[in-house]
Amino acid sequence: MVPSSSRTGETGRLIPPDEGAHDGSQPSVESPDGNMAVDQLLLQSIEGASPPVLRFYRWNEPTLSLGYFQSLADRQLHSDSGPCAIVRRATGGGAILHHHEITYSVAVAAKNLAGPALDLYRQIHQVWIETLADFGVSARVYRELPESCPAESAATPESFLCFQRRTDEDLIISGYKILGSAQRKTRHGILQHGSLLLKSSRFAPQLPGIRELTGADIHAAALSKRFARRLAAAWSLRWQTEPLSVAERDDALAIAEQKFRADRWLRRR
Repeated sequence: MVPSSSRTGETGRLIPPDEGAHDGSQPSVESPDGNMAVDQLLLQSIEGASPPVLRFYRWNEPTLSLGYFQSLADRQLHSDSGPCAIVRRATGGGAILHHHEITYSVAVAAKNLAGPALDLYRQIHQVWIETLADFGVSARVYRELPESCPAESAATPESFLCFQRRTDEDLIISGYKILGSAQRKTRHGILQHGSLLLKSSRFAPQLPGIRELTGADIHAAALSKRFARRLAAAWSLRWQTEPLSVAERDDALAIAEQKFRADRWLRRR
């Protein structure tokens, strides 16, 4: 799906990882709760025919993000991630260990959507497939795999970890999931965010990444840059790099404090 108002020369916003200097004494939008808050802020900021926004995260510490519907008590099911920070997402799905991966988000105004939300999901994952192919990595959508394709034996629909679950649009290499995404919608727009697993983490050693599965050791910055270029081509637009403003950072940190850092949010299930 292409945003309906896309046309050659239209400008979208590209938000790079936050480059602000943080000495540890002040809250950071790269903290677990800060990252969740920035996504919420982007979705709340959509109005009218707002241009598409593409954002790449940086995490200031290894983090386990719970899906919205998961129980905090179920964290005990995964002892390897016990030392990691924890946050609850506003989107569903299984828990994700954010360490050696790329986390991205895309926000699109409802007025710019030319089809159902699933089309957005599929197109973004197709762009990831094409981007990985540029680096010699072949990934396929789970729904397109033949029944004879070997699958990870530990994968079940209710596994605690997102990367041990399977949905039709997940990207798979050698039977293992390497990309999953989720969406959150309002009447003004939609936000899709997801995680691409580059290599295994000591906090989730049961999950191989692209490096273990293919031998390709791809730098996150190079992969992100290529993805942005391919998505711009797919949507016939150009990106204008625009980091978070001081006001946006302040607003995001306020959301983090009021919601994602609050114990009642983390323990709501």
